[in-house]
Amino acid sequence: MKLFFCLLLLCLLSATLLAETGAASICDRKESVVFYGNGIKSTKKNAADSLEVVKKRLQATMAPTDFTGLEFSIAYNETRGLPLDLLESAIQLLTGNTSRFWRFFMGLEVMPDWFADKFIGLAAALDRSALATTDSLRNHVAAYKTRIAEGKKMVLVAHSQGNLFGNQAYTMLNSRERQSFGMVSAANVDSSVLGADSPYTTLKSDKVILALIAAQLNLPSSPMVPNTENIAVSAEDFLSHRFIESYMVAGSNSESQITGDIAAVLNSLATPSRIVTPGVITVSLTWGSEPDMDLHVHEPGSTHVFWNNLQGDSGYLDRDDRSGYGPEHYTVPGCETLATGTYRVGLDYFKGEGPETATLQIEAGLLARTYEIAMPSEYYGSTDYPVPVADITVTNDGSGSFTFDISR
Repeated sequence: MKLFFCLLLLCLLSATLLAETGAASICDRKESVVFYGNGIKSTKKNAADSLEVVKKRLQATMAPTDFTGLEFSIAYNETRGLPLDLLESAIQLLTGNTSRFWRFFMGLEVMPDWFADKFIGLAAALDRSALATTDSLRNHVAAYKTRIAEGKKMVLVAHSQGNLFGNQAYTMLNSRERQSFGMVSAANVDSSVLGADSPYTTLKSDKVILALIAAQLNLPSSPMVPNTENIAVSAEDFLSHRFIESYMVAGSNSESQITGDIAAVLNSLATPSRIVTPGVITVSLTWGSEPDMDLHVHEPGSTHVFWNNLQGDSGYLDRDDRSGYGPEHYTVPGCETLATGTYRVGLDYFKGEGPETATLQIEAGLLARTYEIAMPSEYYGSTDYPVPVADITVTNDGSGSFTFDISR
């Protein structure tokens, strides 16, 4: 019963959290990326507003040359309404990850009695929640890996549940990538920042964090102890948990600490070696154990870019991997060569002996999409290649401003 009442308390105490938007012109070259990772019950509009606040605070405090080198983006955790969001948080906190949750239910790991008693009745909702967590996390990791492969340092500004996603994403990066990935934590519901005793900002007046700590739910770990106090408590947020209204109030201790941590973390990160070329459109392909998948892009002018024709009229294939698991990478490097019309992206199972799963990360302007595509073994050697996956549509309003759409 204790766990049930604590979850009910969280329902009553819950606040909104936040996400991202884009910076400057899509044609500008950036050196580092600031992501925003939102928490529960946060719409994309909330997220965009939050990242805009981060952007403005950094612009006011950083040297102009440092600020203009920043790109801003979102690591969005899709909201499905307060009950499922809270349930997703509970799974992550109680088990560390959703895979362990399913191990409980499949009988592969001993299920604690308190866990079984409180969560067995929510199995239907958990199915949707676990899937959403997997989708969101996969999208985040693909975006982080792409930025680092482009030679960019990146820092994730994570709020509340966004810290759980950030910590899990970090474990999915390799050792080289981790040297260029940092996280700035606010209202952390997890027990650490990237598995270490790193700087964080949690308000002593944050009632959501205090409720989690006071509940003592037999959790494997508890949220980090509040360490920051603002002179005034926001009248707009009686829970003192929201990112904009409580943590990023201009001139507050928490705002100053978070802004300073972003700059400090960026300075501490290693600039990664550039493996692929950044651009206004990028398409990155990775796969599993089979020898060779091939990326194909039909550009608006009908030029077919693939392993036997690396250079197109608009972009080019700057990495064709024939011996590993990718990435294969296509880029339109700048607005000078960007063409209006449709870029059609396809895959070819060029060589292999069994079924394979390909992961495709597409970024166009400020949009990003990640697809996982099952490639049955019968696709190998088929004349019906490439298998179409997605279309990138580019339009120009006549004033030099481009808009993008990614569809499947």
